[in-house]
Amino acid sequence: MTCSIEELNIVSLILRMLIATLLGGVIGLERGASGQSAGIRTFALVCVGAAGCAIVNLYLFYTTGSADTARIPSTVISGIGFLGVGTIVVTGKNYVRGLTTAATLWSTAVLGLLVGSGFIAGSFICFLTIMFIVVVLNKASMFQEEIASKFMMYLELDREAGIEHLLEYMNSHGYDVSVLEKQNASIHADDIGLLVSCNIHKHKSHTNLIKDLFTLDSVHYVEELKA
Repeated sequence: MTCSIEELNIVSLILRMLIATLLGGVIGLERGASGQSAGIRTFALVCVGAAGCAIVNLYLFYTTGSADTARIPSTVISGIGFLGVGTIVVTGKNYVRGLTTAATLWSTAVLGLLVGSGFIAGSFICFLTIMFIVVVLNKASMFQEEIASKFMMYLELDREAGIEHLLEYMNSHGYDVSVLEKQNASIHADDIGLLVSCNIHKHKSHTNLIKDLFTLDSVHYVEELKA
């Protein structure tokens, strides 16, 4: 019995499962560190499960000689979408979160299929690409969002004069408010929740803008909305 990982034998099966667990777990570690609900166990299980599906498909092909080697992997690719949907949340501010985690879960399933099929070189290339996107490009995305002229935020402010004071401040500093949407829920009964979209033109730091808004007596809470 050959011990090549590309062959279908006990040694290669164990190695494939270990690799799937390791690679999926590392991706989940990054997601968990980012505060996402899907962490190490979720991503490791998705990767191992997909690897198992690929192995089953190959086993059926080798034992029967007639199995469609694309059938089970194709159902994994479509079926993983249902799990990904569970990580997408629409918050009370009508803002969608979890899209990146859902996409990463789907990509991890593809990674598992690569490992399970024995294409180890391809699986490591896929793994490195996923990690580059969720780590390196994530930092680039955060930097781009911080300096972007388009700015979306959720505020809770005084019900009586809060909106008036906010608009006075935005207009006096040259910020164009394009969307102003009231929200039903707020932390304090005397406050009003507000979704605000604006253009800050001069690429002012979003963090500094939020700090400035907190100095207004009528503004009690500010949160930038990000994906």
